[in-house]
Amino acid sequence: MPILKIIDSKYHIDNEGPMAQTRIVKTGNNEPIPDDEPVVLFRARDNLALYTLRIYKILCFVAGCTTYQVEAVQALIEKFESFSFKNEHRMKQPGCTLGK
Repeated sequence: MPILKIIDSKYHIDNEGPMAQTRIVKTGNNEPIPDDEPVVLFRARDNLALYTLRIYKILCFVAGCTTYQVEAVQALIEKFESFSFKNEHRMKQPGCTLGK
């Protein structure tokens, strides 16, 4: 059974394709991220993730990114804010579980 998980407005995870390999795919053009391209993932429970997204949004604005990009980052900021307000008990310092 195929897995389809939306990451954000631009990417999703699926395992469809010739070899049914799980991969991260750019939703707009269905192009998978190559295996040799590093990717970063921030979880909403990470105490520093929201700050990181806010700084990234400023950098996008300063760099002249498209409105689409800035709005996509803003949407993530709003989701992270909502999560942190509703789940204060789940918030963690990054690395506190030592990868476990």
